[in-house]
Amino acid sequence: MLSAVTRHSENECLIIDSCGFSLQDLNELLASVDCAAQHCSFDQVTHLMEQHDFKLIFLHTCVTDTNALSELHFLRQQYPTTPVIVFDQQLSQSRIDEFLLWRASDYVSITQLDTKTIQRVIRYNLSIKQHLTDIVRLNKVDPLTGMTNRQQFYKELSRQLKPFQQSKQHNSLALFIIDLDGFRRFNNINGHAAGDKIVKKLGDRLTKLAPALITRLGNDEFALTLTADPDDDLVQRATLLCYQILHALTKPYQYHELEIILPCSIGIALAPQHSCEPDSLIHQATQARLKAKEQSSCSYFIFDQQHSHLNEKQVVIEPELISAVRRREFELYYQPRVDISNGNIIGAEGLIRWNHPEKGLIFPDEFIPTAERTGLIVPMGYWVLQQAGEDIHRLREAGLDIKHLSINLSFRQFQDGYLCRTIQRIIEKYDIDTSILEFELTESALFNNELHVREGIEELHKLGINFSLDDFGTGYSSFSLLQKLPISSLKIDRSFVAGVADNQDDREIVKALIRLAHSLNKEVIAEGLETRQQLNFLASYGCTQAQGYLYSKPVPFAEFQQQLAEGIQTKEPIAASL
Repeated sequence: MLSAVTRHSENECLIIDSCGFSLQDLNELLASVDCAAQHCSFDQVTHLMEQHDFKLIFLHTCVTDTNALSELHFLRQQYPTTPVIVFDQQLSQSRIDEFLLWRASDYVSITQLDTKTIQRVIRYNLSIKQHLTDIVRLNKVDPLTGMTNRQQFYKELSRQLKPFQQSKQHNSLALFIIDLDGFRRFNNINGHAAGDKIVKKLGDRLTKLAPALITRLGNDEFALTLTADPDDDLVQRATLLCYQILHALTKPYQYHELEIILPCSIGIALAPQHSCEPDSLIHQATQARLKAKEQSSCSYFIFDQQHSHLNEKQVVIEPELISAVRRREFELYYQPRVDISNGNIIGAEGLIRWNHPEKGLIFPDEFIPTAERTGLIVPMGYWVLQQAGEDIHRLREAGLDIKHLSINLSFRQFQDGYLCRTIQRIIEKYDIDTSILEFELTESALFNNELHVREGIEELHKLGINFSLDDFGTGYSSFSLLQKLPISSLKIDRSFVAGVADNQDDREIVKALIRLAHSLNKEVIAEGLETRQQLNFLASYGCTQAQGYLYSKPVPFAEFQQQLAEGIQTKEPIAASL
């Protein structure tokens, strides 16, 4: 039977016992620390969890009950953010180890339980719940607008497009990509805090108009979808919505005593007409948005498969990129990774550049998307690893040491069945010290093919290679994956670091990410460090490493070698506290 302690408490917990165990002592101790309890047998759990917001679950292990482990497994699967504390009259060490292995959050022996112990248990596990809840929120919600974030949008768009891919969908879908004209200039003049206010207002206006899925992709860029029945004219409906959006977004934004007008540009791609693949559809809508911006301010453009100016540009760059791979026209630049406490270089990130024979130095943003799309990223990735190996060897010969040399690894490279064997041959050929080598993965790499990527990571880790998670905090990270995968460091995305000086949300996010990294025993690295104010903030909250223009931009190998030999640090000392 269900029973409950009726005393009101914000910390309500659920006690699960299917063995008829006397719960009086546990009830009294929980009540003494203001934790109200409800009791139930295991078959009543689902009903109660739907009705209440339990902060903690106490599960009676019941030595005579062989279902305890399966019950624990069910609870961890169904309620991953709610800590599960196992309890019994007495718990042997082997029993404790068994339940912890099956992801119990904590354990208590009733015969050894007192007020001090139960206070520790409650406090510790509420802290765990807060961490897990923060992670779930970061995974799903854009912290500035409260909307669905980019990663959740991608998942939902993929789900919506799946029937199209299977030829089971007779409806149609329009994807809109929207951003403001002149936002970057406004942001540069007035600062990030002012820009954030505009973005939030923009989100509010779009929410009132959007009939379906809407998200903030980043900065001032938003996406939304519109679906239509077979009898509806999707293009006509999309055009009408464009006019409504253009009208709503040309209304002035209030900033202090000023009225700021920032019109928008809209790009549209259609499924199944243009594509049924989420990546392609997003890319096409982005192309259309850029085309709208080229035409005039405050306009929209529906993707044109045959007359896309940006498609022509990609067609031109593709054969040049193939030639560049064959002729090895690339160069590896290095951006120092610095110990915040003393300014010493402890590592670097290797970043590819294209030395075009006619156009000069080309940055990766201009050619990596094409390399990803065509698969050229695979041979380029092998060249990067080979060059990094040679450079590590040259540093060693010069008597210079670094602890970490990180290289970006694309999810497309994991699709190459020879990845691990090829990397192993390169390591052996160039005598690469794998304890120095570190592969950077983006959260999207883990998301695209989680099992496949995970298997590749584990195989490469056997070679002694470390891994870091790039752009951490932007939304994909799975708490369980961070625990299971051999990821040694987390890199806080530059978008959050940029806002710590004047954005309270960004400050709280960065502090939460640092705490999470520490709790997982991961190194934490801040990307995009540009000001001493950012540096002081990061140092005050325990971030130990950083890279960014405050220390150095990415530089050619010879210049990096000189930096490593002579040292590099900020000119002013780090503040002791905020």
